[in-house]
Amino acid sequence: MAQQVSRRGFLGIAGAGVASAALAGCGFAPPSTGSGPAGNALTFRWWGGNARNDAYQKAVKIFTDKTGIAVTTQYSGYDGYFDKLNTEFAGGNPPDIFQMDTAYVSTYANRNVLTDLGTYIPGTIGLDTLYAPVRGAGAVKGKTFGVPSGSGNAPVLYDKTVFDQLKITAPTNDWTWQDFGTIATEVSKAWGPNKYGALDASKDDSGALQPWLRQRGKDLYTADQTLGFGPDDLTEWFTFWDGLRKAGAICPPTLLSNTDAATGNHPFITGQIAMTTGWGLAQMQPLTQHELKLVVVPRANGKTGQALSGGVLLCIPVKSKNPEGAAKLINFFLNDDDAIKTMKLQRGLPPSDKAKNLLAPTATVPEKADMDFGEYVAAQVAKDALPTAPTAPPGYGDVKTALDSAAKQIAFGKMSIAAGVTQFFSDAKTALANAK
Repeated sequence: MAQQVSRRGFLGIAGAGVASAALAGCGFAPPSTGSGPAGNALTFRWWGGNARNDAYQKAVKIFTDKTGIAVTTQYSGYDGYFDKLNTEFAGGNPPDIFQMDTAYVSTYANRNVLTDLGTYIPGTIGLDTLYAPVRGAGAVKGKTFGVPSGSGNAPVLYDKTVFDQLKITAPTNDWTWQDFGTIATEVSKAWGPNKYGALDASKDDSGALQPWLRQRGKDLYTADQTLGFGPDDLTEWFTFWDGLRKAGAICPPTLLSNTDAATGNHPFITGQIAMTTGWGLAQMQPLTQHELKLVVVPRANGKTGQALSGGVLLCIPVKSKNPEGAAKLINFFLNDDDAIKTMKLQRGLPPSDKAKNLLAPTATVPEKADMDFGEYVAAQVAKDALPTAPTAPPGYGDVKTALDSAAKQIAFGKMSIAAGVTQFFSDAKTALANAK
């Protein structure tokens, strides 16, 4: 995540229905309430793991101490997050401010349930400190519906300890997709039974497929919110991963159930795969004693195909009971020194020079590596000189679900590549049409 954060922390994103793909989740935690006048209160909701939750709680307390605005906090894992949110929107009682997946802002804006934050910019919310490529991450059709909290990219994380033990040369930032296959196969053969060179990323849209498409002059979506690639592209994509699967270079589909969250159950952490897409060092390094390293997704045509994301967004519903207070909280996370120092990289890489300069002096080794890598990727994006990736359209979640389903059906041998491609485009086009 996302480094999806879309995911994901660095780009891990899951679908709508709105939400479908499960990141390791839990029920919503009982709310905790700051002190302050009841009439000036806010309800704030987010998803995240323990580290993000702890950081938010500390930051919210600082906000309350500085402004007197009480904040009731609600948080959970990603699984079920949007289902609960949708139920509250339907009942007319959403939280006053909530964390939004960048990929879904168009879907919610299209439903006319999000506040156009232009009313509060620049008076209450100052976006001028943000890097230009991420400033518009929450914009839909020229209006700002969400404010980015970080910057993300699509890395490959590899276990240097394993590579060193196997005496295999680790990947470098100039590697290609052919190199990826060669290295993954070499690792699998040297490592032994039930050990694999890499994650099967055939279902990973933002962390793998998008840069692969952008390297070829295409993208996941077009500016007019249609699919940006065709059956031939997806056939080539699935065929590439099928070849690696048959060679034993990537993990079997039975291991994919634990790959949508940065937890101790991820096969990268349990020692079953040596390379994975979708996560940064700040998420994974604390989970293992092994030394982890980052490289860009393999290149093609000399390009990285990277598309900088805005991390996660903060949004205000139209029916927020305290939109002015919510706008102040957004600006607090964006521009307050104490908030920036408290949140660190929990919602993405620093989205501004201000954040980078505040965090650099006390950054841990993994955090510093993530930040340095982010700067490298930003420079590569400029060098690639590719168009900015279009905002994901309404219906994105169901399109992602369709890719996930087709990729897994093929991986399990329940569907041919041709049938999987046909099924994906049928489901995706229906999802996009129904979302308009």
